[in-house]
Amino acid sequence: MKIDFSKQAILTHADLLAERHASYVSQFITRGNDELYAILADVLKLHEQLVSSKQRDKLVKAMRQHLREVYGIKTQVNTKTTALVTKYVTRASRKTAHVYSRVLEVAIANGIRHTDLVDFIKQRGGIDKVRMQVNSAEAVAQQKTLHKSLERALRSQLSHVPALGSVHLNSKHSLLGACDVHFTHLLCRFDPVSGQHEVVAVMYPSSALEAQAMGEHLIMLDAAATSDNDTAFHSKCKQQGLNMDLIHRWMQANSIPDAATARAMGRSMTAAANSDFSSPSGSLLKLAA
Repeated sequence: MKIDFSKQAILTHADLLAERHASYVSQFITRGNDELYAILADVLKLHEQLVSSKQRDKLVKAMRQHLREVYGIKTQVNTKTTALVTKYVTRASRKTAHVYSRVLEVAIANGIRHTDLVDFIKQRGGIDKVRMQVNSAEAVAQQKTLHKSLERALRSQLSHVPALGSVHLNSKHSLLGACDVHFTHLLCRFDPVSGQHEVVAVMYPSSALEAQAMGEHLIMLDAAATSDNDTAFHSKCKQQGLNMDLIHRWMQANSIPDAATARAMGRSMTAAANSDFSSPSGSLLKLAA
């Protein structure tokens, strides 16, 4: 086979570059990371010594003063000790210190001591992946708080809307209630002959059941708010596993005539929820946008 030497030379040069890169990764990046992890382990050890010291308050004050007077690095009175020791050791940019302190916070939250930090970081895939675990945890916590705020707003809204109908039970039946439940939960069946709904059971007053019902109602309202845009409505229903025709019927059953009304309801709940929950985006419910 005839060999194109110019082509072979290029490939040889590429292979040599690959070897150089592998050597660089081994000598500088991998070793550099190992050294960085070891330093962070010592920073965590310093943090452990600080928080366990009887002179903690005086040490924190001295470290804050030293950073401010010598390096011009200002810290707040409520600065976390993980952030303080990280800034004191690295004296680096705010972003770098923030990333490193996040790693320490994740480790502490997982019960990791300084002796195990290096292995912990390696097992989790490096500093960036460990840091993102804090963001994910915070996002989950924020989402839970957001959802509870919207549930409270929805409960308040449903407590004041005009009734869809009324039910009169036999006097011998008493409705169950509980301090953590706002509504009475009834099971009904439809009688096609009389055209009426018949109550067949009174459910146990479960806060979990009510929370699930509130969550389902919010999902339906979110979909209803896009019902005037075929593309968005189809996408939303597909995403949530909803039937588009049933959503229209759900809207009718709940006296929601159109998407604009659903969005108005969303805005109302958002305003109410904002009173006890602050969102960086300024919006708690996408349908309220």
